[in-house]
Amino acid sequence: MILVILPFICVLLAVGFFTLFERKVLAAIMIRKGPNKVGYMGLMQPFSDAGKLFCKEFIFPNYANLGPFYVAPGLMLGISLSLWIMYPMNFVDMMFVFSMLQFLATASVSVFGVMMAGWASNSKYALLGSVRSIAQSISYEIPFSLILFTITSVSFSFMFQEVMSWQESCVVFFSMYLMGFSLWLVSILAENHRAPFDFVEGESELVSGFNVEYSGGGFAMIFMSEYSSMMFSSFVTSVMFFGGHELFVSVLTLFFIFFFVWVRGTFPRMRYDKLMYLGWTIFTIVPLVFLMGVVVLGCCS
Repeated sequence: MILVILPFICVLLAVGFFTLFERKVLAAIMIRKGPNKVGYMGLMQPFSDAGKLFCKEFIFPNYANLGPFYVAPGLMLGISLSLWIMYPMNFVDMMFVFSMLQFLATASVSVFGVMMAGWASNSKYALLGSVRSIAQSISYEIPFSLILFTITSVSFSFMFQEVMSWQESCVVFFSMYLMGFSLWLVSILAENHRAPFDFVEGESELVSGFNVEYSGGGFAMIFMSEYSSMMFSSFVTSVMFFGGHELFVSVLTLFFIFFFVWVRGTFPRMRYDKLMYLGWTIFTIVPLVFLMGVVVLGCCS
């Protein structure tokens, strides 16, 4: 029981310190201090924020659909945490033989929580934010899936553990598939609704988007689910394109977490129509051509 619960507790703690890390990096980019009052150098700030959010009153709109409105934050957090079951730990016996397919299926289901939250709020801003989220996620799931299937086709495995081992002995693959790696980085930014593709929460048009009606613990759970998904996307990037020893993968995961924060503090928000056009043209054609090339070469050999 402890081995089942402990990873989720560690993930939630990591999410808290991820938010602190993000605020510190953004503060450094903007030449300011960031959180530094609660605890030594602000290290207790995540616990202060969590306590404040979960102690606040959970307010719901008069015209909201109460059942789905209450369920949506828990559903989003549960789906996000369920991704971490597929983490290839060395000290457990349980392994997913088709962990990459399981990751793809679970990541695809996460959009239903956003849809439920936007619809149940009974607000036009929340509904518009959820519609944007669904369209954006569906558009970028296609290149997302094509790049993932290219990796599995070359490595002949759907297991994270086997792909990690294969990448350790195939150091030239990253240089060969540099274009796919670049497209993958943009795709995970779009899939996780991060800047410069954060149209789901575009403050200038949607007043915080699909979660505008949430407060207190509901908002905190939506917030934690997004950051947990970003952390797992960073881990999957490390496994798929670099692999190697578990310590090396962990260091690379931290680097890609920093990448999420650095992009947010560097690039302005893109136009929504340009993002959708990009997803259905270049980001679909290039991975598809590369996947077809891999399949043809595999059949010929």
